[in-house]
Amino acid sequence: MKELLKETLPFWPDLKKEEQELLVEKVSENFLAKGTRLHYGGKQCAGVQIIKQGQARVYITSPSGGEITLFRLVDGDVSILSAACMMRGLDIELDMEIESDSLICTIPKQVYKKISEDNVKVKDYTMELLSEKFSDIMWLFNQYVFSNVASRLADTLLEHRSLNESDVLKITHDALARDLGTAREVVTRLLKQFQRDEIVKVSRGTIEILDAKKLGKV
Repeated sequence: MKELLKETLPFWPDLKKEEQELLVEKVSENFLAKGTRLHYGGKQCAGVQIIKQGQARVYITSPSGGEITLFRLVDGDVSILSAACMMRGLDIELDMEIESDSLICTIPKQVYKKISEDNVKVKDYTMELLSEKFSDIMWLFNQYVFSNVASRLADTLLEHRSLNESDVLKITHDALARDLGTAREVVTRLLKQFQRDEIVKVSRGTIEILDAKKLGKV
């Protein structure tokens, strides 16, 4: 656990020995199976989470049940938004879906809050990480408002290509629709157009990217 904290927390060298020992002692590790869904919001939150192994999708859900993917977390990523409830004035509702069997380590909110209040390096890191995530989210919403769905679908396919390090994606039209916050029928129609343009090849449960360069220009 100590090695994981050293590798993922930039402020680790700036902690006092007793703070380091407190973190090592209090951090919990949990296995979450693929398909598990978690909700964060209101006055309840898990704490600061570290993806030791696996992949998770963080998204928001509309009152009607629609979903928009905000970002993904992979090995070594830190999720500060899962501890948003400990930050005064920050009230957000988020959901997380575990996309592959994962090991997630959690720093309890009270422990993280204590070292953050006592150590300016931790506080600076927290604000920097929050700023980075909200910048990503604002970029996403700008894309959502000002870009067409075809362009957003192309970007999403390229994101999955990068995550899987493969041109062959095992992904459904439903999953892509959730990423984009649109209807499955829209995704299916656009993929058929991409296939006619020889950008992708679509088969049941699989999408193969044939021309990543052309896809990036959609």
